[in-house]
Formats: sequence, structure tokens, C-alpha cells
Amino acid sequence: MITLHDILERARAAGQKLAAGEALWLFAAVTRLAAAQKATVRSRLVHLDPSGSIQLARFDEKRADDEQGYLAPELLERGAPAKTEPRVQVYAAGALGYELLTGQPAPDPRKGPGPELTGPAADLVRIAMARDRRERFGDLQQLREAVDGLQRPAGADSERQAFAALVGRSEKWAGVPEMDRAALAKLIEHVSHLGRQIDAVRSGMADVQRDQQDVNTRVGTLESRGPGQSVVVRSGSGFAAGLLGGILGAAVAAGALFAAGLLNPSAIRALAAHRTAGRAPAAVEPGPAPAVASVVPAAAPAPTTASNTIPTSNATPTPVPASNTTPPAHSARPSPADLARAVAEAQVKRGDLELERGRYEAAAEEFQQALTNDAALAVAWRGLGIAHLMRHDEESARRAYEKYLQLAPAAPDARDIRKAIAELNARAKIGAGVEK
Repeated sequence: MITLHDILERARAAGQKLAAGEALWLFAAVTRLAAAQKATVRSRLVHLDPSGSIQLARFDEKRADDEQGYLAPELLERGAPAKTEPRVQVYAAGALGYELLTGQPAPDPRKGPGPELTGPAADLVRIAMARDRRERFGDLQQLREAVDGLQRPAGADSERQAFAALVGRSEKWAGVPEMDRAALAKLIEHVSHLGRQIDAVRSGMADVQRDQQDVNTRVGTLESRGPGQSVVVRSGSGFAAGLLGGILGAAVAAGALFAAGLLNPSAIRALAAHRTAGRAPAAVEPGPAPAVASVVPAAAPAPTTASNTIPTSNATPTPVPASNTTPPAHSARPSPADLARAVAEAQVKRGDLELERGRYEAAAEEFQQALTNDAALAVAWRGLGIAHLMRHDEESARRAYEKYLQLAPAAPDARDIRKAIAELNARAKIGAGVEK
């Protein structure tokens, strides 16, 4: 046999709480027993055996009461009534209902329940625990009728099975000694933190290696095209780094550039205007910033004259005047919007990868960065909606899904997304109704 008091204490120590339906079943069962026996209730007096049978022990008024939260306010005043008085018994039964529904010890009788008491049975328990005894139910029988009206009595077999399962769970809650729980919790937290760090390092190394191989392959392809394309090193070019990140789809590089502020739209526009002014690229431009490899189309060879010949003996190449340079037909540069779209698509891929790994916060950040570069990228809104939903932010998920459908109303998964939005709307209405 185990008392309901022990079950509740074990649950609190283990950070657990009874399910709302389970708590209401227990409250109804105890109230029926108390009304039938006209008994005063305490959690220590409610006994459950492994089979799920429930019994209510006799209350001894002469014994010191160690459950002060079950005392009606009038018992703390001069001329207090007996603890077996009907409205005093109603208060004690309400205090038990409070413990079951909230998972917290019964409150100070002089203060009463607070906002932590919520749910369908909250009003009923508040009436039973009213500080003014005249506002309570007249006796336990009236309380029982009110509880049965709210919660239809379950069958005897169903109740026993539910209570037997509760007793079994409580044994597991008591499996860890009290003195070891704090140390065990710290150890689990530490191991979990180390595991996350190891996963992050492995993931980052794999991404860097894959992106490096991709860079080497593409640079080799560009070099093999002959004199029409050249690979040069330019220092301090945030636009060039953004261009390379967008073309190669290197998600890690794109994230680093965005964090460094190199992919903001104003920088892209300013550097695009600078390039259209006709300035030919130099092979090397010294500067204090770290050098970043970038791919820039080389100028076409100019006619060899006395005024524009480039000396071959000089180690430092002399820039060719823009007026004598005719760009090859195949060297048309993508627009800033195309570059921003390429970077955003790379960030969406990175966000999808984070979703697969179960890192929903990181995934949401990647999709947000993608939308910063291209707010019309529909798949980024879809990914953001999934990330928000997995983070239990249903309102943000609904808004992201709606934006996705605005941009891609004929998407293959549009029907599923509409169903998801309808379900989120229905749950939001149910939640609003419960709050009222």
C-alpha cells in the first residue's frame, strides 16, 4: 500500500506531474468515498494498492495535523468549528483537488488558490476552497454531485487500471535516492553538453571538408577554361566572398560572411555600382584585411601599342586602361538580386541540414538569414514554419506557412500545408476558449 501523499511527493521530487485526466479521476474517486463515509480528507489517509484499489483511512481529530494546507481558514480563528464539520470537510477535499491538479502543496488557507490553478475543474475547486465558508458547497455530497457533473464516473475496472499504473510509475520515481538526484542531474547535464559540443565539432568539420572539396573542384574547372577566366586574390572584398559563397553553395562560409556583415544588401549594391564603372581588376591589391579567394573575369587582351604595352619584366602588373579593354561576351556578371538568391538558397540547404539534425533553433536562424537575403524565397518560409512548429511556436509557424502559400500557392505540398494551418487555427481557438 502507498498513500496519495507519498505519490505526490515522489512526483514533485522527480519533476513530474499527474495528467489532468488522471488527476480528475482521482479527485472524483476520493470525493465519492469521502461523501459515502462522511469522512474528513487528507492525502495521507488515501491509500492505493498495486492492483489500483483505493481506500480512505479514518481521520483522527485528536492527532496533530501535519497537513496545514487542508485546514479551512475558520479553523485558524478563535471559536473554530470541528474539523469534521461539513463545510470544513469540503475545504479539505478541495485542497486535495488543488494538489492533484497543480502538483503543488495546498496553499496557505489565508491566501487561497492562485493563478496556477487552471483547467476545467479549477472553478469547482475554488468554490470548495472559498475563504468565506458560506460560499462553499454545503457538504461533501454536493461536492460529489458537482464533480460527477463535470467528470462522468469511469468504470470500476478502468479506474483500477489507471490507479495501478500510477502506483507503478510512482515506484520508478522513487528509484533514485533523494541525496543523489542533484548530482545525477548535474552529471546528465554535463554529459549532454559534451555530446552537443562533439556533434557540433564533427558537423562543422564535415561541412568544411565538403565545401573545400567543392571549392577546389570549381576553381580547377575555371582555371582549365584558358585565358578567358583567371583566379585572382583580392583583399577586403566582402562582395567577392559573398559571390563565391553563393555560387559554390558553401553554407558554412555564407553563414560566416553574414555574421561578419559582408552580405548586407547595401554593400552588394555599392560594390555592383563600383564594378560597372569599368575599372579592370588588379591581380593583387594589398590591404590589411585577410585575403579571400574570388573569381573575377579577366579583361580581354588590348591591342599592343606603345602606349598600352604591359612590360613583362616588371613583377607588379600594370592595370590596363578601361578604355582599351573589351570584356568577352561570355563574362556577363550576375545581378545583385541573383547573387542574393544564390546565397539564400545555400542558407536554406544549411537550414534543412539543421532540421535533420534536430537543431531547430539553429535551423530557424538559417532560414531567417536566407529570408534577409531574399524575402521572396518560398522554400525558406516553409522551412521556417517547420522549425517554429518543432520549437512549439505555433503562431509563428502558422504565419510562416501562410507566407509560403502566398508565394507558392500551387506548390506540391500546398494541400498539406493548408491542412496544417487549419489545425493550428483550431488549436489556437481551443486555447483561447480555455483561457476564457
